[in-house]
Amino acid sequence: MTVEKLRKNLVFLIKKYVRESQREAFYDDISKPDVPVKGILADFNKVKTRTVDEADGDLIRDIYFYFC
Repeated sequence: MTVEKLRKNLVFLIKKYVRESQREAFYDDISKPDVPVKGILADFNKVKTRTVDEADGDLIRDIYFYFC
């Protein structure tokens, strides 16, 4: 997974599971040169609005595998 694909996948997850009012901080982190993946995913788990779908869970596991 490339960094560009990582950014795209994180934006997808944020748009799907995080309230619009809480997204801006995530987008700021995603746009940093060195994406703080662990912090983003930790915060994501705290504020997500519903249980993550199985396919999206697989995507999160892939992100952890490649970037954490």
